[in-house]
Amino acid sequence: MKKSQHKQQGATLISWLIGISVGILIISAGLKVGPSYLEFNSVRSLMNNIAADAGSEKANRRELMAKVEKHLNINNLADLEKAYYSSKGSKDNPFQIVKLKKSNKRELTVEYEVKKTWLGNLSFLIDHKYAVELGSSGK
Repeated sequence: MKKSQHKQQGATLISWLIGISVGILIISAGLKVGPSYLEFNSVRSLMNNIAADAGSEKANRRELMAKVEKHLNINNLADLEKAYYSSKGSKDNPFQIVKLKKSNKRELTVEYEVKKTWLGNLSFLIDHKYAVELGSSGK
């Protein structure tokens, strides 16, 4: 009887299962984190729109926050709405208007974090920060 000189090649069942499980974990993490980044992209867009509005560089804090609130309600930004309405009127508001030191201009900043639970007691903590100068196109 002849013995074959060639060894079998290919992945075993266990290596296939490990590969598939790692793929599923990566996809589930992306599905958890992805919407937060899409929402942050909308936040950046609304801030650029507010900064580009005529008269935004001269608007007072109340007028700017009214514009922000209008955009939050229209765009249904759930993660940011939680942070905004829970700290409305306090120093912990995610939206701040900051006067720039080198010039007489102001900028609108946003800083908030999103916590997304993943598997059991594992969570993702995502920090979002963005600033745009008022009266500029923001791009």
